[in-house]
Amino acid sequence: MNFISRPLVAHAHSQYQFLFKLGGSDCNFRIAGEDCMLTAERAICLNPWLEHAKSASDDTPSLILSLVIEAAWLRTRLQLADGGTANIFPQHGVVVTPDVRHHVDRIAAAITNHLVAQDDGCLSILEDLITALGRDFADPALTAGMTPSGRPVDFRIRKALDFIKHAPVANPSVALVAAQVGLSRSRFFEQFRSCMGVTPQHYIDWVRMSQAVRLLGASDKPLADIAAELGFEEHSHFTRFFAQHMGVPPSEFRRHSVNLSAPNP
Repeated sequence: MNFISRPLVAHAHSQYQFLFKLGGSDCNFRIAGEDCMLTAERAICLNPWLEHAKSASDDTPSLILSLVIEAAWLRTRLQLADGGTANIFPQHGVVVTPDVRHHVDRIAAAITNHLVAQDDGCLSILEDLITALGRDFADPALTAGMTPSGRPVDFRIRKALDFIKHAPVANPSVALVAAQVGLSRSRFFEQFRSCMGVTPQHYIDWVRMSQAVRLLGASDKPLADIAAELGFEEHSHFTRFFAQHMGVPPSEFRRHSVNLSAPNP
């Protein structure tokens, strides 16, 4: 994941690339001579060797999930024969479907909690996302025979995801979320991990991190106020939590974001 507002020069590469905005400001990309806006509702799909650049922004930085996927692996995942057209995705800008957003949230939670290198099961999260991208955004003539994504989501887990994102308390416990959807804590944990590929607590932590990034980048609230808003009893607890997930304390992260978003002289 990248937290940036600097422009990117025009470039191209041999892999497929998928961009999703997770937070911060919307940003404009120039793709094959056309403008394409990256927003929470619209993602970007790039075929190999397609020239693209990111325009400069004077707004708050953007938090972007950028996936660069080798062509051979993607073709295998989408069940496409070797040697076919490389232009699998006909539209650069696409409206994010609920299923794609679900899998983006899963992989963002895994990355934020440093699970990608620790858990081989995280590969299945990426596989599910690529399958959903192929089904929803690839040329239908190429992917007509694709099988569905591998992890159907139980309606109770969808209800839990919505509750976590909009909970009246800033840091709901796993037991509280389980009770909201009518499952025992152990059964909820098992069902959530099966559907999402990460534990309920990792997902809750990711939601808090997303909120922290948004507040740090888009407001000048004191860190103590942000910590309280996110449900931390002590400012030091928030600082430790943030540093464990992002690698830098929130104060340094905020200074970095301010520097990035400042106009060039």
